[in-house]
Amino acid sequence: MKFSSKALFAFFCALFLVGCYSFTASTLPSHIKTIQIHEVDNKTLDPVLGNTLRDSVVRMFRKNAGGVRLVNSDADADFELTLLSYTNKPENYNSSSEVETYRVTLKVNVRFFDNVKNKVIYKGDNLSADGTYDVLANETEDRHGQARAIEKLQDLIIANALAKW
Repeated sequence: MKFSSKALFAFFCALFLVGCYSFTASTLPSHIKTIQIHEVDNKTLDPVLGNTLRDSVVRMFRKNAGGVRLVNSDADADFELTLLSYTNKPENYNSSSEVETYRVTLKVNVRFFDNVKNKVIYKGDNLSADGTYDVLANETEDRHGQARAIEKLQDLIIANALAKW
């Protein structure tokens, strides 16, 4: 993954080891008491995926930043996601040339903006995360592949965002 000084968005990347990173309300700037998590700007053809991604981010904030209140308007900070692309491609084949595993890949832009100080807290462009699923083990694209990619994406965002805060 390519990191730039502007884009510290390692939140949901394959680099993340599950459970290594977390954040709390105390790691956010102290004046941030409310956050608005906007609807995902979904540029893909999957109409449900944007909602799934947003719901996952909402759960992440509720779990890890319980002292911060999620609101629908006039927040101290805005969290915005753009789902740029989504792919689902065969990854491995067995000896009979049947697909064994598929790889789901999500690419997003993230922007976390401090409305009180009028500055960007965190911005990540073209962040990418993937998740594989095994069809021979009865795993599915949405339940396993997408969920794994979204989990990695969350972890990447948190890790990168913490580096900037």
